[in-house]
Amino acid sequence: MIPEKMKGIVITAPRQAEVKELTTPKPAAGEVLVRVEKCLICTWEQRIFAGGDMALPFVPGHEISGTVAAIGEGTYTNVAVGDRVVVKTYDSCGQCEQCYRGHDNECTGKAKGRVYDGIPGTGGFAQYLAIGSERVYPLPDRQADLATAAFAEPLACCLGSLDQAEIEFGEDVVIVGGGIMGQLHNVLCKKRGARTILVEPDAPRREMARRMGADVVVDPMEGDPIQKIMDLTNGRGAHVCFYTVNVLSLAQDYLDCLAKRGRMVYYGSFHPSGPIQIDPNKIHYSEKRITGSYSPTAKNFWTASRLLGYHLIDVAPFITERYDLIQCQKAFERAASPETYRVLIDLSVD
Repeated sequence: MIPEKMKGIVITAPRQAEVKELTTPKPAAGEVLVRVEKCLICTWEQRIFAGGDMALPFVPGHEISGTVAAIGEGTYTNVAVGDRVVVKTYDSCGQCEQCYRGHDNECTGKAKGRVYDGIPGTGGFAQYLAIGSERVYPLPDRQADLATAAFAEPLACCLGSLDQAEIEFGEDVVIVGGGIMGQLHNVLCKKRGARTILVEPDAPRREMARRMGADVVVDPMEGDPIQKIMDLTNGRGAHVCFYTVNVLSLAQDYLDCLAKRGRMVYYGSFHPSGPIQIDPNKIHYSEKRITGSYSPTAKNFWTASRLLGYHLIDVAPFITERYDLIQCQKAFERAASPETYRVLIDLSVD
C-alpha cells in the first residue's frame, strides 16, 4: 500500500536539515515510482547543507537505491514491482546533440525537474521518487545489498573518469587524493590492471588505500611528491593522473608528473575555482592530454549497477556511518567531517 504522505529530508536553511511530511508523488505515463531505501550524502549535498549551490528550501539526495513501488499506467519498462533498483536522478532531455551522441552527462537541453509540495529537489532523500523509466536500473542480483548499491552514482562518475583516461594494463596511474572519489578510482584502476600510486597526506586514508589494493601510497608532506612519482616510474612519469582534490593551488603541479602522452583527468569541481598556467609547448612536444570528467553517462550507470549488483567490487568499507531518517541533522553534520567517506541514511526506518 502506497501512502498518500511520505517523509522527506528538507534543507530549510544553512546547516539545518529537517524531516517534513510531503505528498507522495504519483508516477505518470513513462515513469516508475521507486521506494527509496538508502541514500548517501555526497559533497554536493554537503555544499547545499552549508548554504551554497541551491536556493533553499531544497529536497536533496541523488546517491540512492530502493525497490520499485509502482509503474505508471502505459509505461514500458523491464522492471517490475518489488525489483531492487538504482536510479540516475540527474535529469537529461534525451533530445539534444549531446544526448543523441551518448554524452547525456553533458546534456544541453531542458530537463524535467521535480517538486515536492512546492519545494524543488533531486528527491533522493524523500521516501518515494517518481522518475522516467529509462533512468531506473535493475540490480542483476535480486538479493543485492541496497546499502552498497547506493554507490552506483559515485561509482558511475568514476567509471566515466576512467573512460576519459583510457587506461591500459600495466600502466602507472597516480591518484591525487584519498577521499571517497580517490579511493573509488583506486579500486577501479586495479580492476583495469594498473599499478596505482595514491598521494594523500592523511595517514588513515593512506591506510585505507593500502587495504583496498593501492600498490604505493605517498605522503606529500614528506618530500616532493612529484619527484617521488618520477623516482617510482624510473624518471618516465605516470601514464595517467587523476586529480580528485579541491586544491586549486596544486592542480598545475601534477602536470609535471606525467610521462610523454600522459593523460591528466581533473575529476570534480573546484570551490573556489580559478585559472592555472599551462605552457603550450610542454603539451605540444609531449602530446600530453588534459581533460575533465563530469557526471556519469547512462552506460556508466549501467556498468556500475552490474559491478555492485554482482558484488564484483567491494565498497562496504566506505560506508563510515549509518543513520535513520530522524537523525538527518547529525548525519549531515558528520558527513562534513574528514573522518568520513560516505554517510548513509536509511529511509526505510522512520
